[in-house]
Amino acid sequence: MRIATVFLALGVLGVVVAPTRARAGELTLDVGLQATTTAWPDDRGGGAALQAAYWFRSWLGASFIGKEHYAQVDDRFLSYFSVNAAVRRDLGRVRLGGTLGVVHQHEEPYAAVMEQPVASLFGVADGTRHRMGTRAGLQLAVPFRAHRRGDWYVALDVDATRFLDQDRGPGWMSSLGASIGFSWDFARSGK
Repeated sequence: MRIATVFLALGVLGVVVAPTRARAGELTLDVGLQATTTAWPDDRGGGAALQAAYWFRSWLGASFIGKEHYAQVDDRFLSYFSVNAAVRRDLGRVRLGGTLGVVHQHEEPYAAVMEQPVASLFGVADGTRHRMGTRAGLQLAVPFRAHRRGDWYVALDVDATRFLDQDRGPGWMSSLGASIGFSWDFARSGK
């Protein structure tokens, strides 16, 4: 895991600082809803997801994914934060994207959130479990409306997360959902 994280960080850093011709990038931002399941029996749930990606090249970028989900076992909230390397490819009218990254998740019992809302917001409420992991995800996006600097799209999102510390919670988690988003190409003329 540590070796994979180092190679991921070096790869993203290499793309950012590599001497190339100046090029304005592209930003994509989407929000959606997801259903979630974990390795624990009958542990189902779901919630909102946000993804922001910056594309250094038409096919290579970096993304942040944040989720706020609820899960049934232990009546808990899952606050999920992920930094990823991202790739994508246009397949006709459809864009296929993939992400690979590292995850930090807070698992907070419902009672702790209700009794200590401010501490829960910062991930320091009583009973909060901090977990690290790795993730991989796919997105199938279909643009439906162009605007001056990009497009609006709907997407199907699927991901899987593997946690390192299985004694603090389920060993894996997977999510499936739909999102809506837009792209903003900084190189494109606004006319």
